[in-house]
Amino acid sequence: MALTTQERERVRYKADHLGYLSTAPAASISLGFPRANQPLFLVEMAMNLILPEAEPRVRSILTVMDGIECRLIEAQERMAASEVGEIKTNPREATMLEGEYRRWQGRLARILGVYPNPWDPSGGNLGGHTGANIPVAKV
Repeated sequence: MALTTQERERVRYKADHLGYLSTAPAASISLGFPRANQPLFLVEMAMNLILPEAEPRVRSILTVMDGIECRLIEAQERMAASEVGEIKTNPREATMLEGEYRRWQGRLARILGVYPNPWDPSGGNLGGHTGANIPVAKV
């Protein structure tokens, strides 16, 4: 049993969170020249090579990540207030959920055998460093 088209789309969407583009290959051509883009083909190839016995685990990871994403969206509504009556909200809720999401992201990356994209412009995978602009200490 292979991943369904919908499940493959969910993997691509979550791969976007690993720092890969969610575009068709044709989008990698700009003005007739190959455009430098992230190697999403690694994720596509990994989906083609997933062992059948690993598919349930991939589905489970996707479900957990979907749930965390929903909780992040719900947390946005609570960010406007620090307390409602006697109930105090957790000011670190979104940060904690993001950390949990990143943890599951790592699990998805490991099961697919891919690394988070080191060229991700958000810096989410390299702590904001692109690898080329790291300060050098003066001696």
